[in-house]
Amino acid sequence: MIDEKFLQSAVNIRRTYLKMSSNMDLYQKSAADVVKKLDKTLEKIEKIRKEVGDKTPESSLNDILGVIKEIEDEGKRLEDLISPLNKEIEKLALEEQELYRKIKEKHNELTDDQIIESVKQRLIKENLS
Repeated sequence: MIDEKFLQSAVNIRRTYLKMSSNMDLYQKSAADVVKKLDKTLEKIEKIRKEVGDKTPESSLNDILGVIKEIEDEGKRLEDLISPLNKEIEKLALEEQELYRKIKEKHNELTDDQIIESVKQRLIKENLS
């Protein structure tokens, strides 16, 4: 049987994962908002393209630079949204690997399948499967 402290660590990792998964809807909605803003930006570019002959080159250039700035801002916003999520996912992956290493070190008599089954049963018991 795997030590309780290891099983509790697995439970904590799983809870964090499920919490992150439930927040995915928020991330998805925010990403969809960014996509909508980028679609509007494409419409602005098309409008600028159609008006090129009616404006001075400086005015058209300023319009284009404004659109580029909007694209950069939205890209930064999306990056700021996704970056913490990616870091948390990487952190969980490292915690999972370290936990597995510790379990193998402490319980070297157990096979990989036995370890997986034991953790799986604990997660089921905690309603986290």
